[in-house]
Amino acid sequence: MPFNKLIEDWQYVVALAAVLVLSYNAKKYDVFQPFYKFLAKRIKSKRAVLAITSATTAVMPINGRTVISGGILQTLAPEDKRRKKFAVIDYLNAHHFYFWSPLEASVLLPMAALHITYWQFFGRVWPMLLTVVVCALWYTFGVVKEEDVDIVIDDNRTVHKLDRSKYLKEGALTVLFVTLLNLVGNILNYNSAWFDHFVHNVNKNGILIPVLIVSFAISWLLGSSEKFSGVIGITSAVFGVSYLPILFAVNWTGYILSPMHKCMLLGKRFFGADWKDYYKVLAGICIAVLLVASIHTFTTGL
Repeated sequence: MPFNKLIEDWQYVVALAAVLVLSYNAKKYDVFQPFYKFLAKRIKSKRAVLAITSATTAVMPINGRTVISGGILQTLAPEDKRRKKFAVIDYLNAHHFYFWSPLEASVLLPMAALHITYWQFFGRVWPMLLTVVVCALWYTFGVVKEEDVDIVIDDNRTVHKLDRSKYLKEGALTVLFVTLLNLVGNILNYNSAWFDHFVHNVNKNGILIPVLIVSFAISWLLGSSEKFSGVIGITSAVFGVSYLPILFAVNWTGYILSPMHKCMLLGKRFFGADWKDYYKVLAGICIAVLLVASIHTFTTGL
């Protein structure tokens, strides 16, 4: 395996380390206090401030945007078990991006494979996007309580006393963990070309279910946005635009639920969330997305 493939995405690790340092100082010196004060004086709901902050930082068109959004949301999260809810909010707001952004491979690859326009693509996936957005709003305003959001409106910024050694230790472990995760993911990605061969050498009649199962397994195992996007491109080229909703939903679901997904693992480090904190919410959302995609594929799509 070429060394450059092994260390791919090293910029993500560097960005993570930088954001961890910046978020520590932002929390210590109340850097975002003026911004939160500005919003809070105009918007009475702290959950609305949280939603706006998360929605604007989690959709930035950069690799590793959850590093930025997670670092900022840390400054709003209380230092107790309530902060686990912020992991789910950050995760949900950062992953509807794949349904609509013309900068993402998950949009560009199916468009290229199927020779369709952006609006033709969007016409096939918008019901799933709407489902994810509605679920994110439900969680932010239905599950999270006003008292869960830690916004203190003072006239002056406060210098908080934080345990530097604790943050340093946790940050170092986070960077090390993500580095190792990147290495493992790059190795798996490099050795997964067999799936391309499998899809291109099968008769599409009667094999939709096996392909969906294998697609989900690949996306779940690798937890890679590039790979799940590639699988969508390959399978949609074989089955055609009519099947795009279900193919997209299955691969997106595998990616979202993947234990190798860097964003989920990073959220666990940022907010102290457990697997169950994610899965008890994500399982229901993924089922809803799959249901909507199935209806859209087999009723309005064919």
